[in-house]
Order: sequence, then structure tokens, then C-alpha cells
Amino acid sequence: MPEESPEYITPEEMRRAERESWQRGMTVELLMENAGRGIANEIGISFGPLPGVRIVVVCGVGNNGGDGFVTARYLAQAGASVTVILLAKPADIKTNEAKDNWVRLSNVERLILSSAEELRKHGGIINDAAVVVDAIFGAGIHGTVREPAATAIRMINESLAKKVSVDIPSGLDPGTGEVSAPTVMADMTATLHMKKVGFKGNGRYTGRVVVIPIGIED
Repeated sequence: MPEESPEYITPEEMRRAERESWQRGMTVELLMENAGRGIANEIGISFGPLPGVRIVVVCGVGNNGGDGFVTARYLAQAGASVTVILLAKPADIKTNEAKDNWVRLSNVERLILSSAEELRKHGGIINDAAVVVDAIFGAGIHGTVREPAATAIRMINESLAKKVSVDIPSGLDPGTGEVSAPTVMADMTATLHMKKVGFKGNGRYTGRVVVIPIGIED
């Protein structure tokens, strides 16, 4: 009798699953593309129709931000009015895959807001959005949330927009479930491949959890 697949996965198990998928020929680029396309599709299902909808995607410098860039591209292709906020200089983007997807955002408004002061000056952009996508931190978050991410998270939480977190609500440790101050309080978390163990008991922050298949085998 086959073993039943677990419902939740640890960050270490997720990293191992990703490495095994790379060995089978599934590239980081393709995983990121699948993630962004799936998240954009789920936003359309949950909060659509998308044409003309004002959406802001707030991105960090890791692959979670890269997933956000791809999500923004697909949302724009679906007719949404999309603005991407990068919380750093483009040179600080950590991976080549994320950098490539930043460059591909030719059909999307891009704002580089690398300080809390710059964020506050443009606060109306987040406040006026119908949907805000949180792509600030992924599984690599550790310790205290620093600026400008802390200000961005507070602005997201204060917004009346529907809030969608990419993989993990920024500020929530996906392994321990520890919550930083501040942490995004999402209406929906579009988590990749499987739910993360840190989600247990943290529905206040994850909201409804939707699993997005990205091409990793069970």
C-alpha cells in the first residue's frame, strides 16, 4: 500500500525537493515561471476579472521577489493595471533568475523604493490598490524584519486591498511558525508545491491557503 503524502512540508524538505527537481532537469527559471503563472491565475480566479484592476506587487531581492516579478508579468498580460515596488536597488537582486524577470517587466510600471521614507512618499499607491501581492520574503527569513520591509509590511496590512502572499506571508517563519513584528496578514497565501509546517495555527496571517503546483514531483 503506497505511503500517504504529507499535507505539510518543512523548509528543509522543500529545498531538498527543489534540488531533486533540478537533477531531473527542472530549472530554477521554469519553477519561477510556473509559480508566477499559477499565482496570477489564482488571483484571477479569486479576485477577478482582472482587466483594469489596480494591483501592486511588493517585491524583495530573493527568489520570492522573482516569483513576484513573474506574477506581475502575467497579471499585466491578463489586463490588470500593475505596479511593481522593489524594496532595494536592482543591483541588489540576489539571483540571476530574479534579475532576468525584473528586466522582463517592460509592460509593467516599476518603482524602486529602497527606504522607508521613499515608501511613505508613495503610500497612496498601496492604499489605492484593489489587490496587493506580498513577495517580500520567502523561506529564508530569519530574525527581525528590517527597513524598508517593515514599513512595507505595515503599509500592506493597513491597506483595504485584498492581500495575497507569495508562498509565505512575509514575516512568518515557515519552519517554526514564529511571527515577526510586523508580519503580513494575508487574505490568501498562494503557497508553492505544498503547505509549510509554520502555517499551522497561523491562519490569522495566512488567510486561505491555496497550493500552487510548480512542477516538483511529490
